[in-house]
Amino acid sequence: MPAGEGRVGHRLRGLAGSRVRRLRDSGLPVLQCALAAGLAYLVARDVVGHPVPFFAPIACVLVLGVGVTNRLRRSVELAVGVSVGVAVGDLIVVLIGPGWWQISVVVGLALLAALLFDVGALLLNQAAVSAVLVATLQPPGTTAAFSRWIDTLIGAAIGLATAATLPSHPLTRARRGLSALLTELEAVLAGTADALEVGDRAAAAAVLERARATQGRVDALSDAVDAGFEITTIAPLRRRHRGELARLRTAVRPVDLALRNARVLARRAHAAIRDGERPDPELVAVLRRLAGDTSVLRGELTGGESTDGARSALLDTIGTLPERGGGYSADVVLAQIQSMLVDLLTAAGTDREDAVAATTSRRLDGGETADRHDPDDPTDP
Repeated sequence: MPAGEGRVGHRLRGLAGSRVRRLRDSGLPVLQCALAAGLAYLVARDVVGHPVPFFAPIACVLVLGVGVTNRLRRSVELAVGVSVGVAVGDLIVVLIGPGWWQISVVVGLALLAALLFDVGALLLNQAAVSAVLVATLQPPGTTAAFSRWIDTLIGAAIGLATAATLPSHPLTRARRGLSALLTELEAVLAGTADALEVGDRAAAAAVLERARATQGRVDALSDAVDAGFEITTIAPLRRRHRGELARLRTAVRPVDLALRNARVLARRAHAAIRDGERPDPELVAVLRRLAGDTSVLRGELTGGESTDGARSALLDTIGTLPERGGGYSADVVLAQIQSMLVDLLTAAGTDREDAVAATTSRRLDGGETADRHDPDDPTDP
C-alpha cells in the first residue's frame, strides 16, 4: 500500500475511533441533559404555573450541554450569564419598551452587569444573547415579563442540581485520556524502531506525523483530571477518588514531556534514515523495550495499581542503553530515549531528581531535553 494511502487510512481510523469514544463518554450526560430539560419545563409549567416556560428548558440545556464535555465551572458561568441576561432584558424592556436603540441599551447593560462578576467571555456572550432574546421575543406589558427570568432560574437550578447530584465518574475520562496518550507513545516508539530497522523513510514520516498529533489529547487529559477534581468536590460519594486523581495529575506533566521528546525522537529518526545512517541495532532494541515499558506503565496507572513493575522495567532498560546511536541523528535519538526514561520514571511516581540520577552514568541525563527542543519548530531539522 502506498504511504499516502496508509496515512489517509490511519487518519480515517483515528477519526472513527475518536467519534466512538466521544459517543461512549457522552452517552450518560446526554441522557441526563435531555431528562433534566423536560423536568425543568414540567416544573415551570405545572408547579409554578407559567403556560409557555420556554426559557426553563433552554437554561437547563445551556448549563448541562456544556457540562457534557467541559468543566462544572463553565456550567456555572453559563447559568449566571443566562440569568443575568434575562433579568436585565426583562427589567429594561419593561421600563423603556422595545426598539433598536433599546436593544443596544439592553445588550450594553447586560454585558456591564456580567462584568461585575469578573468572568470570561463565555458568560459575557451568554448574558448578551439572553438579553437580546428577551427584548425581541415578546413585548413588555404581557404576562411573560419577569416570568421568563423565573423560568431561567428554574432551568439553571435544575441543570446545576443534576450536574452536582448525578455526576459522571471522576476517574473515567482521566483514565481513558491517559491510556490513549500512553498507547500513542507506545505506538510511536515501536513504529520508530520498525522504521529504523528497515530504513523505511515513508514509515518514519508517518510515525512523526502521528507523534505530532498528540498535543490536543494532552490538553484534553489535563482538563479531564481537573474536571474529576471538581466532581469530587461537589459529590461527597466521589471524594474517595481524590488520591487516585492526584496520582494521575502528577503523571500528566511528565507524560507530556515524554511525548514532546517522542516528537523530537521521531523527527531525528526520519533524518537518520534520510541521511543514510546505520543506527546501532541495540538502539532499535532499546526503543522496543521502552515501548513495552510504556505499556506496563499504562496498565498500572490506568488500573489504579502500584507502578513498581513499570519502575523496575524502566530501570532495567536504562542498563541496556548503548554508548552511541550510530550516527549524528541516531545519537540524538539515544539522547531522547534517555530523556523519556526520566519522564516515564517521573510519571511512575519517582522523584525527578532520583530519575535523573539513575541516568547519570550515561553520556546525557536528558532531564531537560524536552525544554531545549521545540518538536514543531521547522528550523530544528
